[in-house]
Amino acid sequence: MKLQVAIDLLTVEDALELAGKVAEYVDIIELGTPLIKAAGLSAVTAIKDAHPDKLVFADMKTMDAGELEADIAFKAGADLVTVLGSADDSTIAGAVKAAKAHSKGVVVDLIGIADKATRAREVRALGAKFVEMHAGLDEQAKPGFDLTGLLRAGEESQVPFSVAGGVNVSTIAAVQAAGADVAVAGGAIYGAADPALAAKELQAAIN
Repeated sequence: MKLQVAIDLLTVEDALELAGKVAEYVDIIELGTPLIKAAGLSAVTAIKDAHPDKLVFADMKTMDAGELEADIAFKAGADLVTVLGSADDSTIAGAVKAAKAHSKGVVVDLIGIADKATRAREVRALGAKFVEMHAGLDEQAKPGFDLTGLLRAGEESQVPFSVAGGVNVSTIAAVQAAGADVAVAGGAIYGAADPALAAKELQAAIN
């Protein structure tokens, strides 16, 4: 299982600083949607230039113009881009077309999708590299939230998947046991007093 850090900071400088601390412990560096909206795709280019050996994940959350938005992100240096699972199939197919042209990948984010397992199989058939079983920050803040539903959906889907939302050192073993290909940790790393140590501990929990 790969470890992905989600960088939900708002400046390129802060993102570069965090990535520099944790890169040796992670496989994928994600530039979160707030960062891309605040700083633009220059953030993707900066991270890829600084860490050319890492997969750089641009969390575009594309909902329309799939081929165009994916093409822009790939040209900026992204290896993986996200399209929302609630987008039209043609939008996902368009992003996949761009990914094939660049020899890159599309990840379909299933945030907000009720039947994640079914949609996961549908978008995998459209060419998604993997799907993201994702609970957003707002959903995680609700009383009683836990990872169980995401893990169950991943297991049921029978397609390659990542898990994002509530992944930390106490839950990552369950994520791996569910068969996830990627564990995505955001706040557990960037919100830690020592992000490098937090990333190292997560990596150790996998290995």
